[in-house]
Amino acid sequence: MSQHQYAKTIIFIAFAGEEVGLDGKAYAAMAKQKKMQIEAVLNNDIIGSDVSGNGRTANGVLRVFAAGPEDSPARTLQRYAKQFAERYVPSMQVEMVFRGDRFQRGGDRTSFITQGYAAVRFTTPTENFANQHTATDTFDHTSAPYTTRVARMNAAVLASLALAPPPPATNVEIMSGERKGDRVPMLTRGKSGYDAVMRWVEDKWPNLAGYSIVMRATTAPDWEREIWVGNVTSYTMPDLSIDDIVFGVSAVDKDGNQSLVAPYLEPVNQRLTTPVTLPVTGPASQTAAK
Repeated sequence: MSQHQYAKTIIFIAFAGEEVGLDGKAYAAMAKQKKMQIEAVLNNDIIGSDVSGNGRTANGVLRVFAAGPEDSPARTLQRYAKQFAERYVPSMQVEMVFRGDRFQRGGDRTSFITQGYAAVRFTTPTENFANQHTATDTFDHTSAPYTTRVARMNAAVLASLALAPPPPATNVEIMSGERKGDRVPMLTRGKSGYDAVMRWVEDKWPNLAGYSIVMRATTAPDWEREIWVGNVTSYTMPDLSIDDIVFGVSAVDKDGNQSLVAPYLEPVNQRLTTPVTLPVTGPASQTAAK
C-alpha cells in the first residue's frame, strides 16, 4: 500500500502488550489527548487459523465483531467493512457479529471505543484454543492462504476509507436569520407530517460528486436500499413513514469512493417538554409530553 497515494493517513500498528492489560489503551489515550481524527480502527486479532480445535473448517468466512447500540460508530464501520471487503474479495464472506467480542473475551479495539473512536475486530471463526497463548502458537499452525485473503480484505476496506470523503455532518446548524444557532435535525416528517425529510451539511471535499441515502428496516442487520440524490444537502421522500425505517447518508466523490454512513441517531435522554393537549376522555382534559 506504500506504493499508492491516499487522501487520508493510514497507520499500521502492532501492540506487543495486548495480553497484559490491553496496552493499546496508551496509544488510544494519547490519540484522544492530541485530538487525533481517527475515522476507523480495524483490529485484527486471531486471524491466522482456518481449522478449529474440534476440526471444524471455515476458510471462506471472516468474522467482524462490533459493539452496539445498533447504529454505533462501531456498527457503522462494521457494515462498511462487510460491503467493501466482499466487493473486492468476493471469494470471502464477512459474518457480522453484533457484540463487542467473542464470549467473555477482549481485544485492543476496546481501548479505542472507550475513547470514542469507531473500532471493530476481525477474527477467524475457527479458533484453536489449545494453541492460543502457549508455546505451540507457531507459524506452522496457521493458514497462509486464509491469512492472505484476510489481508486483502483489510486492504480493500482501508483503501476505500482512505480514498473516500469524510461522512457528512448532520444535526445541521442554521448560520443566519432569526433562527441562527438553532440546529435542524437530520430527519423530520416535513411540513406535511407524513414525509421523510433528511438534511446534512455540505462536504468541502475537492472532487465531491454528491450523496447517497441508505435505508433499512429496524429489524434488518444491514442497509437494504440506497438512493443517489446528487450534490444536495436535503432530500424529501414523500409519503414515507419514518417510524419503522432506519436512515443514513454517505458522501461519494467523482471516482466513486464512498464514505462511511452518517446514520440518524435517536436523541439520548431526550427531554419531552412540548405540551400536547389530548382529547377529553373524562371529566378533565389530559396533557402529555410530545
